[in-house]
Amino acid sequence: MLTNYRKEQRKIAMGLLSFHQKLSVHQSLLKEIDTYEQEENLKLLFWVPEGDRNIQGILGIEKETPEAIVLHDISLNPSFRGEGLGFQLLDDLVELYPDAKIYGTLATSTYLSKWKEYK
Repeated sequence: MLTNYRKEQRKIAMGLLSFHQKLSVHQSLLKEIDTYEQEENLKLLFWVPEGDRNIQGILGIEKETPEAIVLHDISLNPSFRGEGLGFQLLDDLVELYPDAKIYGTLATSTYLSKWKEYK
């Protein structure tokens, strides 16, 4: 299940985004989160596995139009990797925005392509 990020969850977001290869430096993590908080069309979404209460993943998206979403960031708690749960994050994103096409960035396009092949 995807839920909206709130400012009081900043440390959780930083922890999850730190697992993302492009955001390993502390300063760039802060800058990334600041950007999501300031830009109206950018959004962080937390992912909680079904039957769990703890946040285990995060998506960073940009709503360009109602029909187009750019996936900027995707990160999953390392203990949940290798189980196909990253694909579940993207499936949940499609449920949240059923009419939107999801595009990737240089950092996310490879993973997005694997997910599309998997479907």
